[in-house]
Amino acid sequence: MAKTATRKSGSVKRQGRRVMPAPRRATQRKVAPSLTVGELIAAAYDTAGGERLEVLKLVTSPQMTRALGRRIVLVR
Repeated sequence: MAKTATRKSGSVKRQGRRVMPAPRRATQRKVAPSLTVGELIAAAYDTAGGERLEVLKLVTSPQMTRALGRRIVLVR
């Protein structure tokens, strides 16, 4: 039973409030494909036709970073 609090105007039932649960994300994080860096660069060479600059653009692109969930940095 709820306790009562006395005030000048009479007794009032105390009422607690429940905390609303935190909203959860509906989407789950995608799992990155299990490729090695060597396999990734080899696939980029196949796609770019062997051009080094095009491979560099492909591997370091923002789309590739989003797809893998990691950023790849190549140093010449």
